[in-house]
Amino acid sequence: MTIMQKIGQNRYLQSIMRGMMLVLPATIMSSFATLLKVLPIAAYQDFIALHNLAPFFDIPINFTNNFLAVLVSFSVAYTLAKSFNVDGFTAGLISMISFFILTPYELGEMGPLGQAYSIPNEWLGAMGLFTGIMVAFISARIFVAITQKGLIIRMPEGVPEFISKSFSALVPGLVILTGFTVLSATITINGLGSVHEIIYGIIQSPLTNLGSGIGSVIVVSIVAQTLWFFGLHGHAITLGIVAPIWFAMDAAQLAAFSAGAPTPNITGFAFFMTYTAGDLLPLAFMLAFMARSQRYKTLGRISLPPAVFTIGEPMAYGVPLVMNFALAIPYILLNSVMLFAAYYLTVAGILPAVAGVMTPAGMPVIVSGFMQGSWKIAAFQFFSLFIRFAGWYFFFKIADRIAFAEEKAEEMSNAEQSGEGTAVEDGALQPAEAKG
Repeated sequence: MTIMQKIGQNRYLQSIMRGMMLVLPATIMSSFATLLKVLPIAAYQDFIALHNLAPFFDIPINFTNNFLAVLVSFSVAYTLAKSFNVDGFTAGLISMISFFILTPYELGEMGPLGQAYSIPNEWLGAMGLFTGIMVAFISARIFVAITQKGLIIRMPEGVPEFISKSFSALVPGLVILTGFTVLSATITINGLGSVHEIIYGIIQSPLTNLGSGIGSVIVVSIVAQTLWFFGLHGHAITLGIVAPIWFAMDAAQLAAFSAGAPTPNITGFAFFMTYTAGDLLPLAFMLAFMARSQRYKTLGRISLPPAVFTIGEPMAYGVPLVMNFALAIPYILLNSVMLFAAYYLTVAGILPAVAGVMTPAGMPVIVSGFMQGSWKIAAFQFFSLFIRFAGWYFFFKIADRIAFAEEKAEEMSNAEQSGEGTAVEDGALQPAEAKG
């Protein structure tokens, strides 16, 4: 638990997760634009084609999902600098500029406003995500180190804060941008391509291949649920580790889906969240309507509405599922079973690959399936609820029997303490059964 807590509290993993969450509005915007563009209704698609509206849907997609690496280079640096109590906005701005410095560009023709530049968008989206994260780490740490050592230009008191911050950023900005410029020039001059190509080839591509198999997805699921069982936020710990890999896969998936091209991946963050959605909903239903224990009945009726919106904390800490060995097996393993089934149904062509859509937190099960681009995914989510119900049922009955027995024992104890259920005979207390 100590090791897992340290991983979960790691400053760099937290900055990745928080940085990703900061750009969530952009990714959701891209997801909705993609869904509106490819909505499989013949009359709707005819209308789109007739009025040539598809390019207008591509505009938000290009500047959100296909611009993801740029946004992340800002947001991760911002959150990392803020964790050191340093100006996050300036750190993020310098990181984003550094990312563009490392990005290859092409010179165009000389126009009336000067030389034209063209930046290929292949490195601005999913393929440049790891570069964006690494640039954010390096630039933010240098910015923090220089700022904390006081090697900055300080303005006298009375100068407006925005002016003071501008001058205080000059020295770290000059050092960071110069360093990345020298790095980019060195790699280009020596014919090594670009920093993007090096990082993608050495780090991102191998990690994507490693993290895209069903084995790694199941390992993440089991570890996450085991950590939840011990009272730790399993998803915050495990998904923080795989987030760069899976988010990059989702970005590539969504870009291909939007373009009508074959999707490159099966798994990813969207796959994981889609097929683990609704994991506690059947248990909440059983607690609310099938439990003999009054505690479980009350808790189930309270927990059922949140469970519909995939919020399981009331049950995790209320049943509790934490350290509850009667419910440990389904709690830890059921998600893995559903992920395994969904993967091989996708491989077999029965289920389509998820579109990589980033759905908002709390999106109900089945609705999230439709948002991944197919009614078949939603149908699988629906039938998975019955499979989960069967998986929970036996263990639920055991837990309910234990809770019911505890309540009866408590009632008997309270009755004895209050004098109820006893009869006085010859001046002595006798059990109530003796009267019969």
